[in-house]
Amino acid sequence: MITIDDFQILPFNKQCDFITVFADYLAYRIEEEKKYYLYAMENYFVEVAYLPTEGKVLEINAFHDINEIEMYLDFIDISDLIR
Repeated sequence: MITIDDFQILPFNKQCDFITVFADYLAYRIEEEKKYYLYAMENYFVEVAYLPTEGKVLEINAFHDINEIEMYLDFIDISDLIR
């Protein structure tokens, strides 16, 4: 797995490829006409902003700060983890 610093310097299309292959999907949220997808990497998170009406990724944001996932907490289902 690559570090957050190495991920951030990848070209945009390579970031998209890397997320598709190596990231674990966690949740999504909708804000106005955009969808935001949250993924987990080994030591950081990645948020992808997607515009469905145009079928394109607008922005990719990688971060460490756990507080930045707060807006996703209502959408993450952990029921499979509870025994």
